[in-house]
Amino acid sequence: MEGRISVIVRDYIVRKEEMNLFDIKADGTFSMNLHVPYPMFVLVYPMTQVYAMPGDTIDVTMDTTKPSREEGVSVSGTGVSGEVSRVWLQTMNRYCQFSRERRDEESPEEVMKWKDQAVERLDSIVQQMNEGLPELAGCSPLAADVLKTSILTMHMINICEKFQFMDKEDIDQEQYWQEYFSFVAPREKYLLDNPLLLIAGDEFFFNRLEYSIMEPVEQSSIKSRTLPIDYTTSNDIEIYVQPTLREARREAMAKLHDKLQLSPTNFAAQICMLRDLFTKLEWPYYGQDIDSHYDFEAEDVASTLPYITNADLMRRAVLTYREYVKKYELKAAGKDDTALRHIEPMTKGDSIFQSIIEPYKGNVLYVDFWEMSCGPCRAKMLQMRDEVDANKDKPVKYLYITDDTPEQCRAFLVGNDIKGEHIHVTRSQWGYLQEKFQFTGIPFVVIFDKDGNRREDKTVEQLLEKLK
Repeated sequence: MEGRISVIVRDYIVRKEEMNLFDIKADGTFSMNLHVPYPMFVLVYPMTQVYAMPGDTIDVTMDTTKPSREEGVSVSGTGVSGEVSRVWLQTMNRYCQFSRERRDEESPEEVMKWKDQAVERLDSIVQQMNEGLPELAGCSPLAADVLKTSILTMHMINICEKFQFMDKEDIDQEQYWQEYFSFVAPREKYLLDNPLLLIAGDEFFFNRLEYSIMEPVEQSSIKSRTLPIDYTTSNDIEIYVQPTLREARREAMAKLHDKLQLSPTNFAAQICMLRDLFTKLEWPYYGQDIDSHYDFEAEDVASTLPYITNADLMRRAVLTYREYVKKYELKAAGKDDTALRHIEPMTKGDSIFQSIIEPYKGNVLYVDFWEMSCGPCRAKMLQMRDEVDANKDKPVKYLYITDDTPEQCRAFLVGNDIKGEHIHVTRSQWGYLQEKFQFTGIPFVVIFDKDGNRREDKTVEQLLEKLK
């Protein structure tokens, strides 16, 4: 399993993810000092999820003689981390078992009935918590509260997913949204306005909130981002002026209050606003030059921070924005990528990647990490065929890297005429490349200019245009 056991840390507040590989010794032991920005659940992939609080130690053991991973993995540790990690899976299995079957043909009435039943189950769990869950006997108050809050987030994920993925084409979507989430207001204090969500929630919980209950918050950023159209006084048209982000945020808060009777700046809403903000920081808007991008982002930060009333969230936001400015201020000034990097020792991932790209030096590089089991990966490769063919005589190489074998890929690649350079690496090498580029989801694409600098601000076509 060399190169395949890793720890994935997701700072869901500011949408950052960090992946670290374990150094596995010859005797099968492994150890790591791990930095977490705050107490959180982290994934020891592919073994289990554990709780990590600064200062604690977590022990994960896998008995490979057992018939399944669930039976073979055991967790222990010190402090709150050990308390939560030891009983987390047991409590989830008892109180958070949901059917994941999705029936696309369900009517809105059927979904609403299902929701009412799900809320009844949620209320039953809350009552059991108030009476005392036997699995938490002996836990410290903090560990017990983390586990109970985690159980609540799982139930909310289940309810939000049903709304998020249902067919809403033939209904009044705003009215249905209001009716579906009418149950939240009486339960807001422990479902949404609970600071324990900071250390007991996870990426999936807040992702589901963003695109269901908190949809007005997510939409507020879209509303304020439509670029103005070209127009002269001779045009006989009506101009619609988009609201500023500050105005759009205010409208979103008012909608949550008026339609759902929620506190305009409840704890979960604040996190969703920060997630929205820090997602956009990394991505220039279409048609913008880089200087305009930074002007927009400064305004975004100024428009969002007044709504962040929680001191811990404000601290995370300010520190992350400071890191963002330090990282990108040279790019905004037109400096190249090498000016941003400190001289650091070459990692094993660096060495593997350098050996892969060595034959293609001097070219613009489009590097796509993919696997056969990933539908979006295959779809993206199909979409890229025209571009690959159009640029076949230009100084650009399209590198498709996978840990699948040539035999696994041949039928798809040959049958669909997927051109480019197809590179197959071992699972161990794939793990080191994941650590180098810090990705867990695929397809994952990186672009390099002809000098080997990673370019997040340019497309292949823009880099080729510059070479003319």
